[in-house]
Amino acid sequence: MSFNLNSASLEGDEKVLTFQRYVETCKFANGLKFMKDPNFASQTEAVEIIQKHFVDKVRAKISPDRTYDASYYNVTPYLDSHGTTHVSVLAEDGMAVSVTSTISHILDSEFSPPKTGILLNNELADFCGKTDQIHAGEQPPSSISPVILYSPSQKHIVVIGASGGSMITTGMALTLMNFLWFGKTLRDSIDAPVVFVDSKNVLNFEPSFDKIVLESLQKTGHKVKVPQMFYNVVNAVSKENNCIDAVSDSRKHGKATGY
Repeated sequence: MSFNLNSASLEGDEKVLTFQRYVETCKFANGLKFMKDPNFASQTEAVEIIQKHFVDKVRAKISPDRTYDASYYNVTPYLDSHGTTHVSVLAEDGMAVSVTSTISHILDSEFSPPKTGILLNNELADFCGKTDQIHAGEQPPSSISPVILYSPSQKHIVVIGASGGSMITTGMALTLMNFLWFGKTLRDSIDAPVVFVDSKNVLNFEPSFDKIVLESLQKTGHKVKVPQMFYNVVNAVSKENNCIDAVSDSRKHGKATGY
């Protein structure tokens, strides 16, 4: 079974079905956000999620016309975070860098050592479970997703990443789907309204999102909200042959620059 997404996936009833499949996939992804650093726990789960048979298993559990409670996706609510920044760089010699940094929450630890002017991070909040189970050198799970995609056959490189804490994966996934599968320009791919599935599996729709899709998914049984502010901010550079396109997300009034 395959979903075979393309530009036609956003037309008519197919658009509702496409986003039904997308938000259900996000709910399964939420169920995996409690994975521990494989250097300090079993590596079985980390290896399993990149296998084709795992993808096939998840896809087979996605219904086109219903949703389920949290236990179906193995989801336990956690704290969503928003404190990140990202930069995508493509140099004239072809070198590319995608860097995302974070201090965790927006005001991180809310503590600044005297005379430093530096806010200390609260990355420990990203760990799952009790604090006495954290080990020295262990890394917490994170949504940061700096990515470089390269196609030698098409001579095409995409340098992309996002800020926005838990919303990063939403911004990244929908931007890449729009750009690589749905045939949109890089600007339109980034600016397209998003739906974010939060830690409680509630669908958060950007205010300008397609109302027909929103109402259809609500009738399917999804819980929905329409927040006024979205923190997903995607920055990307695309080079295909000799044509370069750089876009900084308008949600944060960003601008791309070059020389």
